[in-house]
Amino acid sequence: MEIKNDIRCIKLILPNGKVVDVLSPVLGEICKWLQNETTKPESGGYIVGYQHTSTGNISLEAVSHPYLMDIKNRVRFDIRDPRHQLFLRKARRNKSYYMGVWHTHPQEVPVPSDIDWNDWNETMRSDTTGCQFVFFIIAGTKEWRVWAGALENGIIHELMECEKNTEGIYLKDETNEEFC
Repeated sequence: MEIKNDIRCIKLILPNGKVVDVLSPVLGEICKWLQNETTKPESGGYIVGYQHTSTGNISLEAVSHPYLMDIKNRVRFDIRDPRHQLFLRKARRNKSYYMGVWHTHPQEVPVPSDIDWNDWNETMRSDTTGCQFVFFIIAGTKEWRVWAGALENGIIHELMECEKNTEGIYLKDETNEEFC
């Protein structure tokens, strides 16, 4: 998906047929950290959001960003600063929960590295979220991609944007009457 900072929400279809909304604060914050210059290091943080009790759909509403004590260079980012934990605690007080991690790559279209896959698989074994998925976002310099790992079976799927009409409006899915 092309990176645009002026979008209010991106709707992605989950493997279970539900929808995940990636809200504008997530997209806006990630855009600030893109590696669009050779001097910019890899960046990342946590993703928080919630699952709607009535529909089962998910909203990803905010992300933490790199802090001073994080480890970052051109091709690596490790969350180390305790302010990420403060971010998660504050989110939890507002009924928003840990949902996954994001980071940047210096590629136009990001491709997960072996380190990414190993980290994601470890995350699937060790983390719990506010829903049945763990989300992984990688932002390249031109496009971003999103994966969801199903906690029940450990399978990680790349997510695709829901279908839109010619005006860019998301189409309603007739099977569950949700806008997708």
